[in-house]
Amino acid sequence: MYQPCFAVYIELGVIEMSEIERILLNGKSARDDEVKPVPPNELRALEELLRFTLPPSYCEFVALGGLGELRINHRVLNPQEVIESIRYVDGSQYVPFADNGCGDLYCWPRSGEEEPMVVFADHETDEYSQDAKSFAEWLAKNRF
Repeated sequence: MYQPCFAVYIELGVIEMSEIERILLNGKSARDDEVKPVPPNELRALEELLRFTLPPSYCEFVALGGLGELRINHRVLNPQEVIESIRYVDGSQYVPFADNGCGDLYCWPRSGEEEPMVVFADHETDEYSQDAKSFAEWLAKNRF
């Protein structure tokens, strides 16, 4: 049974700057102020629908308004887009969270790990390959 990521996010607190905050604050920022942070109830609803616990780093990213950050090489999906994109991958094995604008998706395997690796799903070959050890590593690699 999955445990909602929001519960894990609450435990993080705001005592010190997290890795996600450091990534978002590193260098220049370009933000789309129209994009609002994702509320916890939307994340819980997504988890229940997918029967998948979202990585705490993703929950923190969207709660901090990271979806509005434009200085990321690939587009991180909002909860509705995750639902719409799951049909393009093997949804029993993977959950998409970002796209590269060319039809390929970045996914988490349904591994049960708290911070699963990031998998690149090639839409032309239907092959999956590891892209990063975690969402935080993927985000740091793709933030410019």
